[in-house]
Amino acid sequence: MHFEFYIDQFFVEQFITEYLLLSMAGMLCRGSPAWSRLLSGSLAGAAGMTIFVCMGRPCLYFLSFLTAAALALWRRDMRREWRYNRNCMLWLLAVTICFGGVLTALRQLLPFPVVTCAGLAFAVSYVVLRSVTHQFRTAEQQAVVTLFWEGRSVVLDGFLDTGNQLTEPVTGYPVSVASQEALAGLLTGAWEEKRGFCLIPYHSLGASDGWMRGVSLDEMQVTMRKKCKVISRPLIALYDGRVSARREYQILLHPEHAP
Repeated sequence: MHFEFYIDQFFVEQFITEYLLLSMAGMLCRGSPAWSRLLSGSLAGAAGMTIFVCMGRPCLYFLSFLTAAALALWRRDMRREWRYNRNCMLWLLAVTICFGGVLTALRQLLPFPVVTCAGLAFAVSYVVLRSVTHQFRTAEQQAVVTLFWEGRSVVLDGFLDTGNQLTEPVTGYPVSVASQEALAGLLTGAWEEKRGFCLIPYHSLGASDGWMRGVSLDEMQVTMRKKCKVISRPLIALYDGRVSARREYQILLHPEHAP
């Protein structure tokens, strides 16, 4: 059996493929690697694969895979960032498997050049993997929140809002935001006179700026990711409206309130 092997074409195809895979993995793990790192990683990966194929050792591709990942995605502080580097490797492996399967299918079905099929495989793989990761991260940020006030309690569906940086202006205490409607059964009577309230400035939630009343409850229990955290005297801002357009949750948790 006779095969023709064009080393320059093989190198270019490997370079494009490596660049697509590394950039996709970087986007999915939210690493945002610089283009120079992506370029160096792609060149190293393509060169390694070309050399190993010429040596008759394509099984050593994993070495070029590691080299490309290290140059393009890994963070330098290996001790502190080992979890991030591990996740980058797992994402790159998942991307490679998904991309390879889609690319093989497209080349069988469509009479397009390899580069065109690679671009289409990149788009399909990215859409699929991003949808899966979005659902996974959304599930990871969901919580069950129990609020206590003067012997009464209410259970709300919560969501960890990583962008919530609200704090009480004077003390700097973290503030979670709850729908005022959801707490109507908990805060009854003249609760403002009993406990008092503070004003929390904000610049989002459908308005350019404004103020919300903040109340210090007796206790808050947050359960998420199979963990539970109890916060004594939590500060909750009351928002006059829906904190979720689809009513999926009634309270936006401050990152410091998450377990």
